[in-house]
Amino acid sequence: MISFSPNYHSTPPKRIMSETAIADWFSRNGAQIHPSLKIIRSDCGELVIASSENIRASTTILSIPSDSILTLTNSPLSTIIPELSEKAQWPALIITVMYEASKLDSKWRAYLDSLPKQFDTLMYWTSEELQELDGSAVINKIGKEESEMWYSVDFQKILNKYGSEFEGVDVSLEAFHRVGSWIMAFSSDLEKPADAENPRDEDEMDEDDIEYDALDSYKAMVPFAHLIPSDCDLANCELETSESAVSFVTVKDIPANSTLYVDPGPLPRSDLLRRVGSYPQSATQHDVVEIDSTLIISVAGKALSDAARESRIDKLVEEEILEDSYDIEADGGIPSEILYVIQGFIVDDGIFQSYVQQEKFPKAKKDAITRDVILEVIEKRREMYRTTVDDDVALLNSDTELAKRKKMAVEVRLGEKEILKRMEDIVKSWGDSQVEGSGSRKRIKMR
Repeated sequence: MISFSPNYHSTPPKRIMSETAIADWFSRNGAQIHPSLKIIRSDCGELVIASSENIRASTTILSIPSDSILTLTNSPLSTIIPELSEKAQWPALIITVMYEASKLDSKWRAYLDSLPKQFDTLMYWTSEELQELDGSAVINKIGKEESEMWYSVDFQKILNKYGSEFEGVDVSLEAFHRVGSWIMAFSSDLEKPADAENPRDEDEMDEDDIEYDALDSYKAMVPFAHLIPSDCDLANCELETSESAVSFVTVKDIPANSTLYVDPGPLPRSDLLRRVGSYPQSATQHDVVEIDSTLIISVAGKALSDAARESRIDKLVEEEILEDSYDIEADGGIPSEILYVIQGFIVDDGIFQSYVQQEKFPKAKKDAITRDVILEVIEKRREMYRTTVDDDVALLNSDTELAKRKKMAVEVRLGEKEILKRMEDIVKSWGDSQVEGSGSRKRIKMR
């Protein structure tokens, strides 16, 4: 059984949650718990799971039966509203958790009571706070308007049809956003066990199957997984799934009195801020700056007529060369795809048509013309931010303490600008006539 250190820190917790209630939930729901686990309070007052003794690598430290994971199929709501199984996983799970969160006798009562009621995710930022992120592509990924549209149309249809089943359930927009934020921050995409009795061939899947029911995973809330914080560098355990259970397994030896951590995955700080409302500084290594393809086209194809530009866009989209945007990773390296797109717009019509007729695409060049195009793209991308690198550095080094949200915004936008600088340094190092090797990307046949 998990042991407890309720007085591990003298700082009062931000929210009260009984450690005993957590242990009772694990016990009542058949969870298998390593005897060396304990629950403590972190420096900021949050409950976390830690080791009381040394634990060796490849040890299963916590295992929760599959039927105790919070999913649509494990909730009685799945039989009350059977058509929920036909919905996309996101809205189906939101409705399920809203339903369970309002039931005093819910199987997941203790777990749901432990989840936060306040959030720093971008969904909850004011317009003034969001302005601090101007220039970052994450602004366009918040999705608040889209989710509220679904709430006002699709969810209301369900309420109109099954209103009696939702008596006593908080179905307010506030509750909808709260549950959506829980799922955004804490849900997991768990691997589906193979169905040996009724295997489904991918060729038999129709479009609705693919849209609403991914073949290899399902979205779920793993009870109390949020007590294991994430950190790219400190990660010492990982989530594993089987047909019977969801487990946490150590990936390295864990010394006594160490907090458990999982790897959040290769997500940039901007995306973690959108999803979770915070990030470990170790996520800096996964930062990206996004460059929209329309910016690249506007620079590389500025000598073309509108008609010629549109024709090439259509052809490059058809050949799956042109994407909506491109991520420049933390090292500033330029993806080969960007070089191919630039080549598609800087050549004259005769050369481009020869590519079409020969059903092939040219090698990606790192020459003076391509270099100058990218440098102009970088400069225009910089202009999208409201501040400069020097401005951001000065803010972070100021003696005046920044508000939490503003500090995170400054760190995110500064990280993106630093990637642009690395990208710029790389491009400036190119010679006038370098050509990228043919092995960097397979030649693409032009139909």
